[in-house]
Amino acid sequence: MSVAQIITQALSETIDRKGSARIAFPGGRSAVELMSELSNESIDWSSVNVTLVDERAVDESSDASNAALVKSTLCQNRAEQAIFEPMFLADDAKESADLLNQHNVPLDIAVLGMGDDGHFASLFPSESAVPGLGDGVIGFVATPAIGSPSVPRISMTLSQILSAELVILLVSSDAKKEKVMDGLESTNPLNPVSYLLASDHPILIAWPDGSMVTIQNGVMHES
Repeated sequence: MSVAQIITQALSETIDRKGSARIAFPGGRSAVELMSELSNESIDWSSVNVTLVDERAVDESSDASNAALVKSTLCQNRAEQAIFEPMFLADDAKESADLLNQHNVPLDIAVLGMGDDGHFASLFPSESAVPGLGDGVIGFVATPAIGSPSVPRISMTLSQILSAELVILLVSSDAKKEKVMDGLESTNPLNPVSYLLASDHPILIAWPDGSMVTIQNGVMHES
């Protein structure tokens, strides 16, 4: 099965079981093709809540807005009826994170991209683990200006992401694959994805060639 087929099946089964489903997508380019493909799938999209794993504290009219990317790529065609939930809800990142933490709701599927530096969501490399990465806190955190473009961000914590039944990491280049392989050695705050891979939650990894593996507790299993 392809990643799109896996997500389509998971969304449909969750809707059948619970009456609705909630899925979070990353910004950046790694999930664009996937979201475009999903937008044409026969899913009861009116029962699907779509949100983000992280967002930049910019207006939706900005080219840097993850909300704008997801809405223009996924929430089209058959998926036009999906219910979109933004993350940038207030005047700044901290106020937005505070609001999200007050009204946190369950997540069913989390789709992640990653950067060349090993970051996922907006949990970036640092000499010590950034808030939300190694502290076990469920919810959302605000960051100072970071990344490219360098703006404050709102991010799901690692524990929030791992609350989803299905977690998928899209690895879009051989350089990023090397970061994943390095991350299997030990947890390192300078390579944040290592914390994701070390969790006891199975993480479905989609490699650049389209093949997939599952990593759990730092151990790789062929899918």
